[in-house]
Amino acid sequence: MTARGVVAVSLLTALTTGACAPTLKDARSRLTAEDRGRIAFATPDSLARGEGRLVPAGPVALSGDLTLPAGPGPFPAVVLMHGCGGLGNAEGGWVDPLVRAGYAAFVVDSFTGRGLTEVCRNARALSPIQRIPDTYGALRLLATHPRLDTRRLALMGFSHGGSVTVGAATRWAHERYAPTAGAAFRAFFPFYPGCGTVYPERMSISAPLRIHIGELDDWTPAAPCRELVQALRGSGQDAEITVYSGAHHSFDNVGRPVTWLPLVDNGAGCAIEAASILGPVNNLSDVLGCLRKGATLGWSATATEQARRNVLQQLTTLLR
Repeated sequence: MTARGVVAVSLLTALTTGACAPTLKDARSRLTAEDRGRIAFATPDSLARGEGRLVPAGPVALSGDLTLPAGPGPFPAVVLMHGCGGLGNAEGGWVDPLVRAGYAAFVVDSFTGRGLTEVCRNARALSPIQRIPDTYGALRLLATHPRLDTRRLALMGFSHGGSVTVGAATRWAHERYAPTAGAAFRAFFPFYPGCGTVYPERMSISAPLRIHIGELDDWTPAAPCRELVQALRGSGQDAEITVYSGAHHSFDNVGRPVTWLPLVDNGAGCAIEAASILGPVNNLSDVLGCLRKGATLGWSATATEQARRNVLQQLTTLLR
């Protein structure tokens, strides 16, 4: 990462993690050509835990940090979703490469508005499915910005945010949250998502899916994601996976040494079967018995360089 990139990540972290929680009164519904930086917005609704399944609830106020390339635009844009630890260097490290390549970057903070700081040690605090409305709230907001090209919007997520991206890629999510004649995500880029939860809706996607994952990932292993891609391709849908040799979970977390985290929840060995994207889980007793603690993560310079190149090529092709 360049010095400029490090500065951008530092500024991003300062602007978001140090900010007060947004309220619905703060939420913006339309943007001007001058809008950038931290922006509050509302989700179209939320998904709360009910009796064994998720149920609709009211909107939640969140915020995101918008960075624009120089010039008048209109620019294509990428929405970025953080992992279970909150805003960090994985998604933040993509802002500079994207902006230098001519893409606006909107990094969503799903936690501050909900009063959360992390969910790595308590996965039930907020599931990836519950964050799907966050992505479409960001989409609706960005679609009003005069300097953004609403025909060229993509979603990228990391770890927990990668699982969010897989869920948001479903036709179910598109039909529920994207206006019929409005903006839509043209492509989805999940990085090291959890693919071990099977539900019917994930077998129909609304736009191309490009999964990026490490060969040595012991938190969200590659094998279930390979199976998902194979099944989607078998039904004629546009899905691909890139597995990075020798790379662990969060391989693009620049500067983070490969580390064992003993306290995080790990469902890598679980095969979760749900009746629908909203639940209930059909094999709950099996799932409770297979959850473990601990996982490995850390940076691979080689995999990061390859992923930067691959994603920019894929964006060029899919958002043309």
